[in-house]
Amino acid sequence: MIGVGRTESPLQAADADAALEGLEANPGIWMGCDVVAEGLYRKESISCARAALRLCLDGNRLTVNPLSDAGAALLKALGPFPGRVDSGLQVAAILRRLLGAFGPPSPELALYGAFSFDYYRLGQDAPLPDDGRRRMVLYLPEQVVATCDNGARRIDFTFDLPPARLDAGAERIEAVRIAGESDELAPGGHAARVAGGIERLRRGELYSLVLSQTFRRRTGVAPARAFAALRRRNPYPAMFFCNLGGGEVLFGASPDLQFRAVASWVESAPVCGTLRRGAEALEDADQAFALLSSDKEGAAIALCADAAASEHASVCEPGSVEVLSHRRAHFFSTIVHAIDHLRGRRRAGLDAVDLLLAHATPATVTGLPKESAVRAIGELEADWRGWYAGAVARLGTDGSAQAYTVLRAARVADGVAEIRTGGNILVDSDPASEEDESRLKALTLFRVLAGAEAGAPPAPREELRRRVRGPLGSDSFAPGLVNALAKAGVQAGAEGEGVTVLSGPPPDGRVPASPVLAVGDGALWLLERAGARSEALARPAFARRIRATAATGGFLAALASFEVGWYAARAVRAGSLPAGWKAGATSDEGWVLAAEHEQERACVLLFRPDSVLSQREAAGTRSLAAAMAWLERGMFAGPP
Repeated sequence: MIGVGRTESPLQAADADAALEGLEANPGIWMGCDVVAEGLYRKESISCARAALRLCLDGNRLTVNPLSDAGAALLKALGPFPGRVDSGLQVAAILRRLLGAFGPPSPELALYGAFSFDYYRLGQDAPLPDDGRRRMVLYLPEQVVATCDNGARRIDFTFDLPPARLDAGAERIEAVRIAGESDELAPGGHAARVAGGIERLRRGELYSLVLSQTFRRRTGVAPARAFAALRRRNPYPAMFFCNLGGGEVLFGASPDLQFRAVASWVESAPVCGTLRRGAEALEDADQAFALLSSDKEGAAIALCADAAASEHASVCEPGSVEVLSHRRAHFFSTIVHAIDHLRGRRRAGLDAVDLLLAHATPATVTGLPKESAVRAIGELEADWRGWYAGAVARLGTDGSAQAYTVLRAARVADGVAEIRTGGNILVDSDPASEEDESRLKALTLFRVLAGAEAGAPPAPREELRRRVRGPLGSDSFAPGLVNALAKAGVQAGAEGEGVTVLSGPPPDGRVPASPVLAVGDGALWLLERAGARSEALARPAFARRIRATAATGGFLAALASFEVGWYAARAVRAGSLPAGWKAGATSDEGWVLAAEHEQERACVLLFRPDSVLSQREAAGTRSLAAAMAWLERGMFAGPP
């Protein structure tokens, strides 16, 4: 047993950020969660900021490099290591020997690193292919940086060993190159691949299958800068930045927490189901509804949850595995995902390696049955997956562990970036849609690798050059209307001039002087005062969406067809407007939703332009701006 000394020091946030930035030049691993979801995700990170030892498995060749004097001492104490391994089980045994060599154990003193897609082989008593493909890079730290809600801290480890000197060149790591700079498939190629997978599903060979494709681009953006932009633009629950040595960097923003384990519990959050984010809040809600009501997506997440529950059951107490939440929608920067949350009580006597191998290469990245899906992937995908769909993991000497599935990730070496994306297909999947989804998932990574920052700066707010009087009348939503007017470039208040805004019956019961813009109850009052006949609705419509069609040539003509929020117990039919009034917009049912009076310079909006339901395509803001422009004709004209 190697005795371990431990020193903890508090850090400022800037110092913790600097430790992450230092991984641009120095071998190490950073893992973190950048989102919060009650009971599931919390903002935190942990990193091997300075490594003592590096273990690398290429094919069946194992290389162990000391990276410091402490690493040289550890190599003498822990060695010798075989140059070649006979089987995956031998690799697993080496990892267990390393994790069990230190005392006292701790979650921070751990093996940190990346495992390739086929790391399930490490649990098999079978020879590893002698193919030179990189399957594992792990680091043993001498310095760790961790952050959580309580702040940041640095943990330095010392080892009770005879001192040693790092031999010159012992830390040298062979340079990595990415072969080629072109995409694996031409447009349409992935759709054809998916069609081949669907044919296997139709024959009943598989329940589901995950297929992927690789994109490659040359980039001049430093990986650390790209990752910093990715964190700002695209915060996800499983973020990672790995300097794997030899100029190879792997970074990404994955939605998939493969598993997390402490002394008592094992939990996971499988992801299945993806739709594009909407342009605004209402479309976001529609996309989430479509995702959660899709039979195809529901089957996909159920398959993944069933597989995850089975994986948990292999390492948890019988009867303890439960689904804490099912098909929960989570909104990220460009995508809506459906995510489950599973948990089970950890069985005694299992170590971190047991947990890693039990969850290796989950169904979310293969399909089911897993063995048949892996075989189909090998037959349908020409390129080796490499790190894609593998794991970035921490295996603690105390038995704790966590693993992030490598998704939405970029591998960068020698100025070339490689991105692989895919999706879960079922028998009713659409090949063209699957190809579109694959490209969508790569979009944010392409942007940050092209040098894009977290997003364009907000457009400067339009100067509120228009001033109006009001809003007058009793109205529960008056402050919201003032806010909506401001978005349309209009400042409301008692000292306004020109247009008067009426949002309810005026206190004195008199119609204000022209020009007048009336909204909601104020609009209905103004029309009834002019002689319009209103009807009671069969059922009051409060906070309901309604589709409006603008009249040709009217003040809302530019909006054409639009959707808004309606608050009404009574309404006016298009044929019931008094003389001089023309409908500016009507509903599909024939209700007047906007009207105008040319001679009296008045217009009304019988919906709520300030409602959240009027945000689709900014219909509320645009309708207010159009009304003001129509009422103010000539008010701001210059000299003839």
